Amino acid sequence: MPRPVTEESLEMPNRRAGDPRLQHGRDPRRPLGSSDRNQPAFGKLLSILRLVYAPVVLWAVMIAKDDRIALAAFGLAVVTDLLDSWLNRKQLDQRRTGELLDVVANTVFVLAATLALWRIDVVPGLIALLVPLRYVAVLALVPALRSRGVRTLPVHLLGKVAAFCLLASFPLLYLTHDIPETLDLGLEPSLPIQLAQAFGWAFALWGILLLWWSLVLYAQEVRRLMATTPPLEKGGAGRA
Repeated sequence: MPRPVTEESLEMPNRRAGDPRLQHGRDPRRPLGSSDRNQPAFGKLLSILRLVYAPVVLWAVMIAKDDRIALAAFGLAVVTDLLDSWLNRKQLDQRRTGELLDVVANTVFVLAATLALWRIDVVPGLIALLVPLRYVAVLALVPALRSRGVRTLPVHLLGKVAAFCLLASFPLLYLTHDIPETLDLGLEPSLPIQLAQAFGWAFALWGILLLWWSLVLYAQEVRRLMATTPPLEKGGAGRA
């Protein structure tokens, strides 16, 4: 006999029942059995490139001190993230694997760039600490998810915007961090340099704020999941 539809079941369906609404990142018009084999390889390549750029940024900023390579890596990270977002808007890269790879790539690059800029005194220690602490806090939610048979939460748009703000801030902050308050002959830095510094810090602060705001939203979703979904039985398999 089919289960009667209740108000509670409409609010929070059971994740272990295979409800298509809880297969996050999946196009509802696509069959549940479809795999990632048809996902455009270009989207995954963009994310892999950002993963490659992360150690390059650390090397260029902290060891080689090569401004051209560092700025190129920062700029390419912004461009590849924009292209990823464009692919998502065009619904060309909606598979869960590609979505998670995009998040991992952004996370690794943001952490590497934050460490590099902190080591050369571009960003203060407090701001440099807030970024990794937020990612640690997200990882702390994983055991609660696993106890309900869920591996990951859906990628929130707010987190994507936060990552882009931080990616956009890195080249601006790096480009202007060596500019003295007054140039030769007592002249102040030009207006474009001052604007670059202002926009760099605006992007950085907004990125950090949105990162922590998205953490609050993730925590609320986990709280609802814990309240409405029974614990996973022993031997049960988790769902993505």
